[in-house]
Amino acid sequence: MRHTGQSDNPVIFETPHTAAITDGRVLVLLEPGTGVATLPGGSPEEQDRGGAVSTLRREAEEEGAATFAAPVLLGYVNDPSAPHGYLRYAAALTEAGPERPGPAGGRTRTRVLATPEQALSLFDWGDAAAGQLAAVHRARRQLGLPRAAPQPVTELTGRTAW
Repeated sequence: MRHTGQSDNPVIFETPHTAAITDGRVLVLLEPGTGVATLPGGSPEEQDRGGAVSTLRREAEEEGAATFAAPVLLGYVNDPSAPHGYLRYAAALTEAGPERPGPAGGRTRTRVLATPEQALSLFDWGDAAAGQLAAVHRARRQLGLPRAAPQPVTELTGRTAW
């Protein structure tokens, strides 16, 4: 994972994503029907006047019914197939509300908590995976959160607060 300022090429970051962490585990969203794993996040919209963090807060609420404390910038990942890269943040989850359909397409994603290593196995991130895993563990320590004990991936249902 690159940290901002480490690239000679200008990158437009349109899609910030967050690894929202609770007890050392990461919030992962699974797409209905396909099971494709994603992190909460997405493209800025007009109402996101506070920049990337405002986009993160809105997207986490829309996609995962989740709220989080102050995020830590992990860095960014370039996407050669898109005209933008992906900002990566980590934050401590404060609450996950009841599941509900998201505004884009009305899909209700399955929300799971997974250790960072389990989460990594759900994503198809290729060579960037090791750097992202290391960045999540650095952020976890910076946020004062524990390392997750080995445990099964857990589905979040209903309202949960930390």
